[in-house]
Amino acid sequence: MITVRNLQKTLSLNPVSVKNTIRNILKACLPAGKACRVSDAELTIAFVSRQKIAALNKQFLGRAYATDVLAFDLRNHPRGALKGDVIISTDAVIKQSKVFGQPVSRELTLYMIHGILHLLGYDDHRPKDIARMRKEEQRILKILRK
Repeated sequence: MITVRNLQKTLSLNPVSVKNTIRNILKACLPAGKACRVSDAELTIAFVSRQKIAALNKQFLGRAYATDVLAFDLRNHPRGALKGDVIISTDAVIKQSKVFGQPVSRELTLYMIHGILHLLGYDDHRPKDIARMRKEEQRILKILRK
């Protein structure tokens, strides 16, 4: 089950399109035959302002700054069905799409991929982990033709 919560007013979003994109990302991330299947996923994707993501980052992670994506793994067991919340700053999406000269839709998809990869255990704090995550993001973007 995928739940979309649009808690911002900066970017026009189509919840049906977001759900379809998330399903396609999950299919690319969770190949058939794995313990965690797309049909088992229970995700909430929330779109928020820069101010809201900064407040959540401070509240839950003790970091006093805005970030682009937050991901909270809510599984009871690491090998259980994928369950979690992904929070995306649409202000960051718009800003970064301009910085990189990318369509907003591509940047938004990248942020959704990034959050889901975090739920799957990917990290982006050390150079080696960053490289691994970026490679997987690009692989999925290519599958999605973004």
